[in-house]
Amino acid sequence: MNIAIVGGGLSGLLCAFLLEKKGYSPTIYEKLPKVGGVIDSFKTKKIMFDVGFHYSGSLAPGQFLYEEFKRYNLLEKFELYEYERDFDTLYFDDTEFGIPSSSIEFKQKLQALFKDEKDALENFFNKCYEASKITLELKDDYTNIDSRSLNSVMIDIKNPILRKILLHFTIFYADVQYEDASFEIYAKIMINMLDGTRKIRGNGRAIVDALKSELHKTTIITRNEVSEILYDENGANALRCKDGVKEYDAVISTLHPRTTIFLLNLESKKLKRYAKHVRELEESPTFFSIFCLVETDIKSNLYFYGDDCISVLPSSKVDGKSTVTVIARSRYEDYQDLDKQEYKALKQKECEQHISALKKLYDFGNIEVIDCSTPLTKQHYSSGYKGSAYGILCSAKQKSLSMVMPKTRVENLYLAGESALAPGLLGCYLGAQKVMNYFK
Repeated sequence: MNIAIVGGGLSGLLCAFLLEKKGYSPTIYEKLPKVGGVIDSFKTKKIMFDVGFHYSGSLAPGQFLYEEFKRYNLLEKFELYEYERDFDTLYFDDTEFGIPSSSIEFKQKLQALFKDEKDALENFFNKCYEASKITLELKDDYTNIDSRSLNSVMIDIKNPILRKILLHFTIFYADVQYEDASFEIYAKIMINMLDGTRKIRGNGRAIVDALKSELHKTTIITRNEVSEILYDENGANALRCKDGVKEYDAVISTLHPRTTIFLLNLESKKLKRYAKHVRELEESPTFFSIFCLVETDIKSNLYFYGDDCISVLPSSKVDGKSTVTVIARSRYEDYQDLDKQEYKALKQKECEQHISALKKLYDFGNIEVIDCSTPLTKQHYSSGYKGSAYGILCSAKQKSLSMVMPKTRVENLYLAGESALAPGLLGCYLGAQKVMNYFK
């Protein structure tokens, strides 16, 4: 069986890795010069920076991702290490709160600070533990989906600062302080981060290198963008790319669902309805990233909440300085129609605005900006619709419209990637594993 994978980012590499374990020899098509996408690190001015991967949950012994990587001998390929203390530090006006690497410690810390909310917190965490259980069971319909919103589950929690602290975890898969987020996804992300957050030595580049080293039967074709997914009454059967049409028995697209739909020349009413459904899905926000060197030794990831959120994520050390990625909300629409000079000017202006705001929030010492990226950069490297950070928004509203099942309405065409389940290393792995259920 000939299987094509469209997109050579994290999800594409994971799909190829898992397909090889089943005995297949897939082909990856990647438009960029190398695989890895936004998870890969990049080097500029001889300094390595992280883009889409900084740390991940579920990587402690006994947790799902750790045990899966152990089962496939991937843990031998990279080194995990823990934060010295708190992995995230949150700032709300005059409030500073560190998040420990333990769900029990986190709960106890909250109960000690917010004594009037002790029972409500106990109840909330019990619901989170129950919903956080991970299964690879395949569900092809929406009948058993937990459609509760986060707000509906934390309704008994009243303190505004406490709510803000708990809502912090929505930033990893939905939006800043997003109360209408899917509770099911929230619980999985929160508990797995609290009990299993680890960094990987070498960060995103280490993950890419580890997966590539295990691909022995996969053909990787770079600088070859797929322009069309061809299909007939029997399903997807070929790809059109720069060197012609290539026939396949099945296609796995790790691109954004909107991008995948665009590659199909949909004709039937049934498929057009499916395309309309995908186009109506709400997107996660997009961000502006700044890659810097700072004098301050930063031990944890910093999140400054105000009207929005500015994140400061440290990676490594260079000549005694911390390499950090600063992430702030941005707008794709502000950049999309600009000429080269206008684009450059707006990029510089937005960078200066974010750095100016950051200096008022924390004493970083001297901040040296090395590079920065806009929503258009994100779109280029991830094929995300309008540069969306995490693909489709994991909303609880009309939950059936907020999830994209791996199996599409076109036979033999499957979706993996962040939009298929949830973002991040855990979400991409689960999405890839769900697709594997269709390949025996």
